[in-house]
Amino acid sequence: MQMRGIIGLCLILTALSPSAAEKIRIHIISGSKEYKSEESLKAFVPWLEMNYNMVCTVSWGQDGVNKLQGLKHIKQANVLFVFARRMKLDEGQMKLIRAHWEAGKAVVGVRTASHAFQAVDNELFDRNVMGGNYQGHFGIEPVKVLNVAKDHPVLRNVGVIPTSNRLYKAGPLAPTSTLLQEGDIGKGRKHAVTWVNTWKGGRTFYTSLGVPADFVDANFKRLLVNAIFWTAKWKVPTTK
Repeated sequence: MQMRGIIGLCLILTALSPSAAEKIRIHIISGSKEYKSEESLKAFVPWLEMNYNMVCTVSWGQDGVNKLQGLKHIKQANVLFVFARRMKLDEGQMKLIRAHWEAGKAVVGVRTASHAFQAVDNELFDRNVMGGNYQGHFGIEPVKVLNVAKDHPVLRNVGVIPTSNRLYKAGPLAPTSTLLQEGDIGKGRKHAVTWVNTWKGGRTFYTSLGVPADFVDANFKRLLVNAIFWTAKWKVPTTK
């Protein structure tokens, strides 16, 4: 009788969404010194794992680094999370990274992810994989972040995000991209801040937000959580 109960419980768990029995596996590439990615992510990762069915591995680096430790974990990852700036990784490591998105697996990019690697790889990653078009940034004008696609699952329960980010100039997005948030600095100057795209059948997400203060903002953290669920093709949680 007891065995039947155990079998029945296993069948129920199997029938439920993957989140009931599995975890989203995330590999993070950190290396944006200017925006203190390591400091922000060392607080964000434990919070993420404690509150959601997620498990993270991380390759810690800095701008210009040519080799990352622990990159082999990317092979088991459902989601690649990139918050890095102008790394100069060797071909062997870039081949591992490219294999992830070329297999149609999920990617989440934060702030300097639009120029995370060397120029040739950035051209592919920013323009095609992420569907963006990084063209530098404006000055220190205050940025008002506007939710544009309010019904998109990635913006579920995401309120206003106050930020001190300098607004990035994101030229025309790829035709396959869906704009989620715009940044307005006045005088008709609006540029895309957050969007999603598809590449090789996989989902990708990018936001140019990501200064340290953003990572302690509940709405920004909610945005990233939603992005991870959505790109992994899991149901985005309905509760905050």
